[in-house]
Amino acid sequence: MNDLISVIIPAYNHEKFVEYTINSIILQSFKNIELIIINDGSTDSTNDKITNLADKCKERFVRYEHFNRENLGYIKTLNQLIETANGKYIYLIASDDIAKPDALETLYNFIKNKPKYGMVVGNNEIIDENNQVVYWDKQRNIVKTLEEAEYKNFVEFLKNDRPDIDFNSNNFGSYKSLTRGNYIPNGYIMRKEAIIKAGGYKENTLDDWYLNLQIAKHYKIKFINKVLFSYRWHSTNTMKNTEFIDKLVKNVQKEINEEKNLYQNTVRFKIISSLIKMLFIFIPSKKIRNQIRLQYL
Repeated sequence: MNDLISVIIPAYNHEKFVEYTINSIILQSFKNIELIIINDGSTDSTNDKITNLADKCKERFVRYEHFNRENLGYIKTLNQLIETANGKYIYLIASDDIAKPDALETLYNFIKNKPKYGMVVGNNEIIDENNQVVYWDKQRNIVKTLEEAEYKNFVEFLKNDRPDIDFNSNNFGSYKSLTRGNYIPNGYIMRKEAIIKAGGYKENTLDDWYLNLQIAKHYKIKFINKVLFSYRWHSTNTMKNTEFIDKLVKNVQKEINEEKNLYQNTVRFKIISSLIKMLFIFIPSKKIRNQIRLQYL
């Protein structure tokens, strides 16, 4: 049997969409899946919609868990989902998005025998509130014809923002490139061990960018040029709250700058240490050498 993939769904106030999300996982061609859902204190009928699919989920998945609790926020929900998961791999999907039927199988077939890779992701089409494929103009307003479209899919938008990145190269998802901004699409499989090594999701940061950076320190990230995910663009997308997003971006940038300073100070220390060790050759007094060693090394 193939390795177990844990599909995790953080659900919040998506009564119109969550059934489509769950059904898209039920219909996956990959079989060895556990599904874990946390309803994070939704105030609409999201939890009822999830409950209505419980029998189908218990029949389809090797393990099915549905937790309904008070609202603790997105990051705490993600970390709880990951902690609860038993799979070697984690697939995160928001409760308003849809996975293509071959998404898990395609991503798994790439990563399964490549331990140097911590994440693999495909392209995203854009869908509206009615599950119709749509496109974006320059301001990411929905247009419905290719003639009007500036961006035909999510990756076209990302490429416009990051023309320095070759999505098909081995440099895709490198730490250095991610310090200049996130460009990883949605709908990725991650090794659970990579998430744990990265320290999980962090509060008050742009969650996916921060985690991608930490994973990129230790693993490679791969892009597969195939639409495997339907990213829903609707009136309540978090990404439309630009003031909130800008604040989170600044917090990640602060983390990056602190890491750069720590790295630079570490490099300086190593250089100074090496120079002092070289000078020992020319210092005849053992007493002086010991004093320098105690002070600087």
